[in-house]
Amino acid sequence: MTMEFKRKESFRHNLENPIEIDCVVSHSTMEIGVQAKGQIVDISPQGLRISLLQPLPKDIEECVLQLEFKIHERVIRADGEAVWNRPTGDEQYRYGIRLHASEALQETIIEELKLRRRAEVFSKK
Repeated sequence: MTMEFKRKESFRHNLENPIEIDCVVSHSTMEIGVQAKGQIVDISPQGLRISLLQPLPKDIEECVLQLEFKIHERVIRADGEAVWNRPTGDEQYRYGIRLHASEALQETIIEELKLRRRAEVFSKK
């Protein structure tokens, strides 16, 4: 699978401190969804780069992920799909996730990132 990068995306935030994420992974070969835990490495209103502790099924394009994470204070729930994977040198698995995000969800992500960044800057002073 080729990697799809959104270099022209207007807003992508690399996280100094990764965000914990919980996922339920559904796939056509599974009867019920499987829980997965990991971290968000970077985030934009339309997508995430995540590291998971366990791999997704090999045909990742058929995976649907129900995601739950907290950027600053609000818990965000969103669905997404894996669009690329990249091997890492450690014992984690890296994936690009395209969110199925409404405009309202995208605005929530942006607002939460602004609040998180302000808190990070304030804590360094």
